[in-house]
Amino acid sequence: MTANRDMTDMKVCILAGGLGKRLGSVTANIPKPMVLVDGQPFLLRQMEHFASLGFDRFVLAVGHLWEQIRDHFGDGSRFGWQVEYSVEPQPLDTGGAALWAQPLWGERVLVANGDTHLPYDWRAMVAAHSATDAPVTMALVHQDDSARFGKVLVRDGEVIGFEEKTPHAGPGWINAGVYVLEREALASRQRGQAFSLERDIFPSLTGRIAAYPCDGPFVDIGTPQSLDAFRRNCGLHQEERISQ
Repeated sequence: MTANRDMTDMKVCILAGGLGKRLGSVTANIPKPMVLVDGQPFLLRQMEHFASLGFDRFVLAVGHLWEQIRDHFGDGSRFGWQVEYSVEPQPLDTGGAALWAQPLWGERVLVANGDTHLPYDWRAMVAAHSATDAPVTMALVHQDDSARFGKVLVRDGEVIGFEEKTPHAGPGWINAGVYVLEREALASRQRGQAFSLERDIFPSLTGRIAAYPCDGPFVDIGTPQSLDAFRRNCGLHQEERISQ
């Protein structure tokens, strides 16, 4: 096995089980990560990028209408990937979903939200994480307007706090929704508990989370407006956009 393959031997756990309530009727009959962008599921765009870097073993943490995801990706073999499924017994939120999937990913995993995308070379973040003893390395991206996301406060390469969403937040670093996560980061919780990485786990680890600033076009499809903006940026026809 090559050194590069060693670096990418870590599995990618994509959190794809959310209900997508903010997207309204768009996700009434389809899981949010399967929303079409440029004629393809958003989730496929994410997975293709990870696979292009050598991260081609996926654990999909799924729930809402998950059978549609399974029917599209199967075991991943037709893409040249390995795809496994961790099906929530009930909604477990981001942290609960990651921990429920832990038997499939082991001791360390690259975690990604199923409704955001940043086309970055994640091998660099994995390498940086491996040089620390941090339980989490968090990807950050700078936004001119952080109002919808809340700010991540950083000092000397560490995450030292979080600011809640406010209408006039201004520019700042935000959580890009990609992490290198050690099993120990979830040690205080039990499998089957519903809990949030963002609200429950990360605030309890401030000062121990390694900050990893990234650049590139950050995409979030969590609201009708952000999904429509991304579709416009992909040059889609008017009929494929969400009605305002």
